[in-house]
Amino acid sequence: MNQRESTDSPKPNGGSSSPGTKPLYVVGVGASAGGLQAIERLFDNMPKDSGMAFVIVQHLSPDFKSLMDELLARRTEIPIHRVEDGMALERNAIYLIPPKKNMVLRDGSLWLTDQDVGGLNLPIDIFFRSLAKDAGEKAIAVVLSGTGSDGSRGIQDIHEEGGLVVVQSIQSAGFDGMPRSALGTGLADVVCPPDSIASRILEYIQSPSSFIEQGQQDEELASSGELALIFKLFRNQYGIDFSMYKPTTIVRRIERRVKLARCSSLQDYARLVEGDSRELDVLYRDLLVEVTQFFRDLEAFQLLRNVIFPQLVERAAESGELRIWVPGCATGEEAYSLAMLATECIERQEANVDLKLFASDVHQTSMETASSGVFSSASVSRMPIEYRDKYFTRIGDLFHISSNIRQSVIFAPHDITKDPPFTRIDLISCRNVLIYFNQDVQKRVLSLFHFGLTVGGILFLGPSESIGDLEKEFEPVDRQWRVYRKLRNVRLADTGPISPQPALNRVVFTRPSYVATQTRGDKSWLVPEVYDHLLAKYVPPSLLVNQHLELVHSFGDTRRLLVQPEGKATLDVLRMVEGDLRTAMNAALHKASTSGSTIVFEGVRVRSDSGELHYRLVAEPYLKGAEKMFLVSLEEMIQPEAPTQSLAVHFDSADQSAQRIISLEKELDYTKETLQATVEELETSNEELQSTNEELVASNEELQSTNEELHGVNEELFTVNSEHQRKITELTQLTEDMDHLLKSTRIGTVFLDTDLKIRKFTTEAKDVFHILDQDIGRPISHIAHNLVDVDPVASAQEVLVSRSGVERAVQSRQGGSYLMRILPYEGTKGVDGVVLTLIDATAILSFHQRIEDQDS
Repeated sequence: MNQRESTDSPKPNGGSSSPGTKPLYVVGVGASAGGLQAIERLFDNMPKDSGMAFVIVQHLSPDFKSLMDELLARRTEIPIHRVEDGMALERNAIYLIPPKKNMVLRDGSLWLTDQDVGGLNLPIDIFFRSLAKDAGEKAIAVVLSGTGSDGSRGIQDIHEEGGLVVVQSIQSAGFDGMPRSALGTGLADVVCPPDSIASRILEYIQSPSSFIEQGQQDEELASSGELALIFKLFRNQYGIDFSMYKPTTIVRRIERRVKLARCSSLQDYARLVEGDSRELDVLYRDLLVEVTQFFRDLEAFQLLRNVIFPQLVERAAESGELRIWVPGCATGEEAYSLAMLATECIERQEANVDLKLFASDVHQTSMETASSGVFSSASVSRMPIEYRDKYFTRIGDLFHISSNIRQSVIFAPHDITKDPPFTRIDLISCRNVLIYFNQDVQKRVLSLFHFGLTVGGILFLGPSESIGDLEKEFEPVDRQWRVYRKLRNVRLADTGPISPQPALNRVVFTRPSYVATQTRGDKSWLVPEVYDHLLAKYVPPSLLVNQHLELVHSFGDTRRLLVQPEGKATLDVLRMVEGDLRTAMNAALHKASTSGSTIVFEGVRVRSDSGELHYRLVAEPYLKGAEKMFLVSLEEMIQPEAPTQSLAVHFDSADQSAQRIISLEKELDYTKETLQATVEELETSNEELQSTNEELVASNEELQSTNEELHGVNEELFTVNSEHQRKITELTQLTEDMDHLLKSTRIGTVFLDTDLKIRKFTTEAKDVFHILDQDIGRPISHIAHNLVDVDPVASAQEVLVSRSGVERAVQSRQGGSYLMRILPYEGTKGVDGVVLTLIDATAILSFHQRIEDQDS
């Protein structure tokens, strides 16, 4: 083996590399099963003077020595080091993680910790997160072949810090679990086979700005047809309309993806996403701008802890429930932060309050990550240590949220731009989400938040957001941190759904079913004219009303009775009449609807320009097919004192109003009881479903953890097997070379072990020893020989004892002369036997004689 630099001589521990040797970029390479071939192909194309440092993190078996350094040294001239604790990174070098260790990068040096025995270890995620924190935008993450999901969490940190994320294409991966999980996050900047990774990374480090720079102006891109096509694809695929977002943010991120996808124009990129669902998903995740952390803006959370939550918990003690909603929760850090504060306050005040925190987002993968409740040490390092120690359990380098906090948080998919809000909420925390929406969408979302909050509920926004035109509906609690309190219950106008396509809002007028459409024939137009004349002359003013009390048709002269109210136009017949006539018509229609019979009121007073008039009001149910309607007739009376019909009732406005009020109160009480029963049933069903869901989530998490552990063991064994297979191939080739070398020497050779048993021999040795192929493993003392006056067995034993060679001339019984040489076999663990060689002197003398004859 001709290794470029000894792996047994690492750089000195501790300290950082000098400025002249500090790497320009640090490349973290994560690989597992099937990753050996991908790593070799990567470094086949990587120059030795790239200026970068490469750190390879694999899933290694704790029981077998890794051969990666030996195998990789044959493919690259870049020096290779096995990492020791505190080893400083230098440019143009490769660093390999040792078995049974996790590794982090801190202050330019690599630091090792022991892996948790029996627990789930994610060494690639751990290193990627430390790489993002230490190298920032100079970090490059490469995810290669492997099973499981290791690496998919760490690349999120790399992406947020502005680094580059490279993922091996699924088609080229021996095992696509890790690449598929990484691509599922939507954060991959480059996706290609291992052969192309080196060239893409070199292209990036030469000019990062031009690699992702803006290609067109925001205004031109925002108004382009290609952008509209991309938005349409998002609506069809994910049900989300990015046209509601601010153009500057959307345009900047789309242009970045155009460059990373190596498209020459937005038109080419639009064609790409139209035919490539994976690229569409990558762009979707990039546009969501998921940035969150525990207790972000610590002073704001101190305000919640000391002022807001004590008030909310005290108020919630009456209902026994504290409800919080965190829309746009991303990976859950802020939701868990609020849950910890609320739980702490409930315990401090010894309140009998049940906490329910709803965390919602439009991205399913983010919520799955959040629901696991597992975070890296880098994520929890920014939170107060007392909360970390109280509410987290450390397992290896990962921190698991406590079960009581996890059970209080309910994760649900929800789009605040179109879905109805959660209701009866005491606190809504929506921070740094509204800034990405345009003004109209912001206004509607805030109106929905107002609707979902209880009176006195708290709205917690980001430091760059405001409540806009809703200042009259909220009282500022703290203007610096944008904390507001809801003042009253009022239905705001901007709570209707926003259509993603304005064209869908157009109104289509259709002809009512009761309007005749027959073409007039010869003189047939006279018939309707005559009917109208007779109706106007003999029929009293009448109204055809549907079951919703909407005017369908009028007969006779109703203009002096019906008045269109001010404001929005309406067909509600009760709003088109006034005074006693409204009361009488309301009562008559109600009784006719409930009894199914004709109702007649006489003496209904109506004010007109000519004075007060009295009318007979008849409300008759009229069934037309399946549609229930009413025919209301209003006939003027000359003497209203006594009823003229047996069914007629003299109308008393006060009495009818009182009866109507009593009837409405009964209906309202029944409606309340029914609604309360329905609410209780729904709450019971929801609690049961939530309990079932939590159990399923817990079972799924346990199965996932077991599956990850099995994947880890399988990856380690596959990695070891791959290295051993590669080593076996090399040893087989070496053995064949040695066999051919021994045959070409034409020297009788016998290999003996420490017990002087035959291990191997050449064909020429059969001229002296009577050896057969099946004699391998037998002592040499059992084999007869042709040598005269010499005991090769005794000589061999002497060599084993003295560990020095023996050389002497011997004769065979056939008259041949040989130079017998016996040397000790020096193995890695000392003398491991002897090697006996017999050089035919007669043949050598004959060869020299031929040479002399040729010279003469």
